Amino acid sequence: MWPIFPLVHKLAHTFVSVSFTPEALVCCWIEKTKHGTAPLIVRAYKQYSLTNLELEQLIIFNPTIIKTYITSFLQTYKLSDAFVAFVVQGPLVKEQFVAMPTSTPHRTDFIVSEKTQNLLWEYRYVYPTDDGQFMFYVYSVPRFLLLQYELLAIAAQCNLIIMTTQTMGLLSVYQHLFGTAFRRSQLGVDMMRCNNKLGEIITIDALRRMVNISLLNTSEDDYLQCATAAGLFCSERLE
Repeated sequence: MWPIFPLVHKLAHTFVSVSFTPEALVCCWIEKTKHGTAPLIVRAYKQYSLTNLELEQLIIFNPTIIKTYITSFLQTYKLSDAFVAFVVQGPLVKEQFVAMPTSTPHRTDFIVSEKTQNLLWEYRYVYPTDDGQFMFYVYSVPRFLLLQYELLAIAAQCNLIIMTTQTMGLLSVYQHLFGTAFRRSQLGVDMMRCNNKLGEIITIDALRRMVNISLLNTSEDDYLQCATAAGLFCSERLE
């Protein structure tokens, strides 16, 4: 994850994820609830189609319309003080799972093919493998892209706290679904069974135990977006 200093330093009970994909921009408002069987609830969800090259390979070519979509969602639900996470999914985001001989490698042990001075990249330990290796999730974005999205957040006057990938959100929601029973070894079994496709591991029924998503039609894309938002909410420990 690439944490970003928020514009407003105050506690907030509301959280909004804004996901950027080549086809759509998706806003999801999620917060804690004391009612019902699930501890979290999706209060609002909106998908804006991007069909006129507003966003090409994640590069923002029409910042005015992108900003309008974000501010419209925040203003409609009076979320000017909400914490906001940007989630990027597209060809400029490089993601891979890399096996390492130790669970505590140094940053210099990773081989990043592109010129590292042009990239911001991070890694996260995921699970041990059967052959004594340790699997890591490695992800990167070009530096100029992060700057572009930071400028977008400033223009939209939203309290951006993090920019990350969908995979990071899904890894977090998997862990919080299990709670104290979470085991990396079990994650490894599930990941290898599904060839590291997290979307096949986190089912709608499992997500419903954690998040009230009753207002959605729960298409595959919708529930993955909500799962990502829930994971990021939990990872930031927002109360």
